[in-house]
Amino acid sequence: MKTMKPTNLILFGLGLLLSVRSGVWAQPVPHHLSGLTVLPDKTAMLSLEGSVSNMFNLTGTISNQFMQMFDLYPIEASSNLLDWTRLALLLRPNNDLNPLLFQDTNAVGLSQCFYRAPTNHLLTAFPKPTGPFAVGTVDRVMIDPARTNLYRYTPPTNAFMVTFWYPADPPVAGILPAAMWDQRFAKDNNAAAALGFDAQWTRLVAPKLVGHRFGAIPLAAGSSRHPVILFSHGLAGGRKIQSQVAEELASHGYVVVAMDHPDCWATEFPDGRYLAGRFQVATLTGDVPGRLRDMQFLLEALVALNQSDPLFASRLDLDRIGVYGISFGGAVVETCRSDDRVQCAALYDVMNVQLNSAGLQKPFLVALGESNLFYSQDQWLFGKARTNAVFLQIRGAEHSTAIDTAWLWQTPQGRSPALAINACMLWFFNTYLKGETPPFPTNPEIYNVQRK
Repeated sequence: MKTMKPTNLILFGLGLLLSVRSGVWAQPVPHHLSGLTVLPDKTAMLSLEGSVSNMFNLTGTISNQFMQMFDLYPIEASSNLLDWTRLALLLRPNNDLNPLLFQDTNAVGLSQCFYRAPTNHLLTAFPKPTGPFAVGTVDRVMIDPARTNLYRYTPPTNAFMVTFWYPADPPVAGILPAAMWDQRFAKDNNAAAALGFDAQWTRLVAPKLVGHRFGAIPLAAGSSRHPVILFSHGLAGGRKIQSQVAEELASHGYVVVAMDHPDCWATEFPDGRYLAGRFQVATLTGDVPGRLRDMQFLLEALVALNQSDPLFASRLDLDRIGVYGISFGGAVVETCRSDDRVQCAALYDVMNVQLNSAGLQKPFLVALGESNLFYSQDQWLFGKARTNAVFLQIRGAEHSTAIDTAWLWQTPQGRSPALAINACMLWFFNTYLKGETPPFPTNPEIYNVQRK
């Protein structure tokens, strides 16, 4: 499309459509650049449109769960059709069918400018992270030579997967957001059932979703070192199951690291293996000793990464390390208590906090939902503390609210408890890892606050 001189502005729509599955998806309208207007100040106003598909459940009823979510629209620009730059990554709620508008002020003074946008439906359950950084992510296969890990998988292996989320500069042109979860895990009906998800919806929806993160892009430019947070998932969970919180923390300058523990549900390896973890959900039986050894391994691995890793060398602040555990991941309390390298611990609805009778005499935050599932255990931990301890509850939160499913299935109005959890975790780590003095969160869902 040409416009009046002196500036020629051309629209392109490039990319691939998601596959259409007969009987499941109605044909969506591809993402596309639908219009362009040159404004009097010579800036360019772009218009983008597109819609997600309707989804039919097993009874044949239309039920579009994607309408509760968001769609991402990358826009790229070029002055010569050879060198492209990322102009913007726009987010639109899927229940808003109005054209998405973007004003390009960079077009002023250019003799010509070309625009393109992928037609892919980049669906995400997550809101945009609130921090100043873009979020990069990378998966690594790691091996602990000190352990044969016969308990971890069948067949046995001492290899396991580790995922990093980190602060990054905005991605260059052509890079699209990374998937929310590994595909085999997202499509695993048994995993969904064990974790209390709706198995049908998980299998149909989760594999289509992306996050607000980009694979293997460089760390944010500069020489700043970033504090590190080690995350420990719940029983039969997995390292990516709380990726929304990881994105939020990474966007504020933290490197978040998570591994699949021996009692994870299953791990998908780059070579195609999908190995089941060892756990017993019914009796809450997991591998606490294995988890603690995992955390010690990660602490040692960080040292090596900070010395010579192509991505992380000299960029990890190993004097500022925190841990974050949910549910069965409460065992990180012992890692924090016993290892001088760990300064603080954030916890949500946790158990396994009574591994040492002394409790934890380092800064910690423990948040619970309204179910009071582990209230007595977490109150015990708070009661043992002498200072720098916070106990609180989140109104409307359940045991699973702290993981990604809070964003998959709840309505936009019902996601406010998850946002309150985000606010608490960010306040805590900004206070005790960065040494800042942020105001305490004022989310109305936060109640029963006790502080020492």
